[in-house]
Amino acid sequence: MALVRDPYFWKRFSAAVHMDEESKAVHQGTKTKQDAASWLSSERRKSKRSLIWGCVIFLVVVLIIIVSVVLSWLAKNNWLQPRSNITP
Repeated sequence: MALVRDPYFWKRFSAAVHMDEESKAVHQGTKTKQDAASWLSSERRKSKRSLIWGCVIFLVVVLIIIVSVVLSWLAKNNWLQPRSNITP
């Protein structure tokens, strides 16, 4: 018996089994679990949450990089130094 080489095989297999169980429950008119508590919906929520947090972290890192580049450019051009208004 050969081993499964695809690392996501068992995740897809488990998702397919849970989707099949939910569709059978809908066709029979019974609910095995509430929608909010089902495994499949919680996996979807976790995936969505991780995508959102990934985007937020990416945007924060880009913002920090932009601010540091702008501040270094301003410091290089002496724009951050206080200007003395000397009138002759």
